[in-house]
Amino acid sequence: MSLKRFLENSYIWEYVTLLTGFMPRKFSATLALMVIISLSEGIGLLLLIPLLQLVGLDVQQGALGQIATLVASFFSYIHIIPTLGLVLLIYVLIISFNAFLMRLQTSKASEIQYEFTAFLRKRLFKSISHSNWLFFSKKRSSDLAHALTNEIDRISVGTNQFLSLLASTFVLAVYIIFALEISGLITGLVFLVGIILLLFLRKKTTTSHGYGEELSTATREMYSSTLQQLEGMKTIKSFHMEKENLANFSKVADDVASKYVDTVNSYADVRFYFDVGSVITLSVIVFILIEVISISTAELLLLLFLFVRMIPRFSTIQRSYQYVINMIPAFVSVQSLEKECEMAAESPGEIIKKDMQGDITFEDVGFSYGADSFSIKGLDLKIEKGKTTALVGLSGGGKSTIADLVMGLITPDKGQIRVGGELLGSPNILSWRQHLGYVAQDTFLFNDTLRNNLLLAKAHATDEELKNFLRLASAEFVDKLPEGLDTLLGDRGVRLSGGERQRLALARALLREPSILILDEATSNLDSQNEKKILSSVENLHGDVTILMIAHRLSTIRQADQIYLIKEGKVVESGGWDELIKREGEFKILFDSQKMDIKNK
Repeated sequence: MSLKRFLENSYIWEYVTLLTGFMPRKFSATLALMVIISLSEGIGLLLLIPLLQLVGLDVQQGALGQIATLVASFFSYIHIIPTLGLVLLIYVLIISFNAFLMRLQTSKASEIQYEFTAFLRKRLFKSISHSNWLFFSKKRSSDLAHALTNEIDRISVGTNQFLSLLASTFVLAVYIIFALEISGLITGLVFLVGIILLLFLRKKTTTSHGYGEELSTATREMYSSTLQQLEGMKTIKSFHMEKENLANFSKVADDVASKYVDTVNSYADVRFYFDVGSVITLSVIVFILIEVISISTAELLLLLFLFVRMIPRFSTIQRSYQYVINMIPAFVSVQSLEKECEMAAESPGEIIKKDMQGDITFEDVGFSYGADSFSIKGLDLKIEKGKTTALVGLSGGGKSTIADLVMGLITPDKGQIRVGGELLGSPNILSWRQHLGYVAQDTFLFNDTLRNNLLLAKAHATDEELKNFLRLASAEFVDKLPEGLDTLLGDRGVRLSGGERQRLALARALLREPSILILDEATSNLDSQNEKKILSSVENLHGDVTILMIAHRLSTIRQADQIYLIKEGKVVESGGWDELIKREGEFKILFDSQKMDIKNK
């Protein structure tokens, strides 16, 4: 057995084990229903014998005679004389009962299918959510969305087919037992032909796994292309690139369509060969039964009925198996991503209800995103409690990386970060984040009401509290909106201006009543008037809240207690505003260049 085949089989076993172990009672109940349905099918078959006898056919010859004697003994035991009307009535009741059980079994199977799908989706989302930020930031969001939606939807379809395969197998087993009782030779011949057909179609079935892998790759790329095109639509339209981007998207869409067509053609080919092989087999069997064996009419009719019912079951089992094989690559993709996330999971410990207060100190901190990537080396700095600390410098210097380290989104490769003397790490990271308020330059808002976007920070806040913090963040524009707090913001807050989004994000951060407020270029999209309002609001927090400001515009950090000029991951200069200006160092050069830019404008 090749390594690839071994891995495929191991994932099939993992899938079956996970499915059966997910809801063992419900799965066992569904299997029990399948067994009962199969037995009721058998009882229905037995009732065909007295029906044949009542319409004048001889059922007392050969193996059929033994079964007929058994059925007659049963009717004699319950003191009922079988009549055409009575037998038909019993037959209708049995088939109706069978139909009721099949309806119930379909319902239970659907519950298993969709609850298992929801279980996989929630488990994967939990793993993604608990993965560390460094791992998450390296993943394409489209790949994560693809696994959570399309891949798990394929597993859902495969699960439905797997349950269908089990149900058909149980019923087929009853038909086979019955057929063996009537004619072991003919049934054996059918089996021989069936095995030959399965071997003949083996390559086609194996191909389904390959098509499944190609389909996973193609749909993953389509998700990526879709998200990129939608997120970049403003740029696309501004550059009048609709035609070029439509061509690129069409290529990806056509590739996905091609893979689906290949998959469906694979199913159709197997169905075609199976149907043709089945009708040839049935014709040969009829010829042998009539010309060679000279079987009785009753046995002939019953065997034909059995084989006509058996052959579609074989076809269903074959098709369902092919669907399952095609689904396995999607299951592998989901499981592999989940295991990756689990390996990269944070170890946040428990939320400890205690205040984490005090100065934040970096002691010889080093961090790198990887070989030949940006790195911080030997960083020492202090963010004093209740004061405003600013990080300034050119883009790419490491300011946002320092903020990520403060939030515990990434951890130092070497050195230590302490809060009030306590080491910041996995045992207390969740507790620490309870004290943080963060406003990013690229503000993210959900496609929901303004109120619900704010309530993310404090679920039970009153409207009065929301309005107070909106005023504190200079977000009085909310009062002028037609629907006020119930205004829908659109995707990523598109119905608001950039400045309005930032003020709303600031209000949300303040609503947490944080011990430390991190402003990452939080005023970059504001006009000077609103910037002054926010800076005034931030200044009012001085002494009560530790504030870390990251800024390019030096005018925004004039009131900071401590300023660090960051360059290439190192502190180049530090001190107060007046001290740095007088020093005539790199900070003064940066300040003069910004003044020159303002004059040139």
